[in-house]
Amino acid sequence: MYDTVHVDEKLFYMTQVRRSFYLLPGEPEPEQSVRSKRYITMVMMLAAVARPRWVPSSSTFFDGKLGIWAFVVREPALRSSHRRPA
Repeated sequence: MYDTVHVDEKLFYMTQVRRSFYLLPGEPEPEQSVRSKRYITMVMMLAAVARPRWVPSSSTFFDGKLGIWAFVVREPALRSSHRRPA
């Protein structure tokens, strides 16, 4: 049972429809550029976890978290937009 790794993928929204912030006086509000709140970009993440266990060779406790990675490719824009240049 100790040699099992669970792998799972999950879709997350890049931003939320409603977000609230605590800002200092004079601090600018963060910009949220979304075309429509109905079409928010999603990103797929891959997570890998294993069973938590004690590792006697190094006298440490392994928490079972191996990692979480995003399935994204950053590419330059093909065309300009009124929100950003190409």
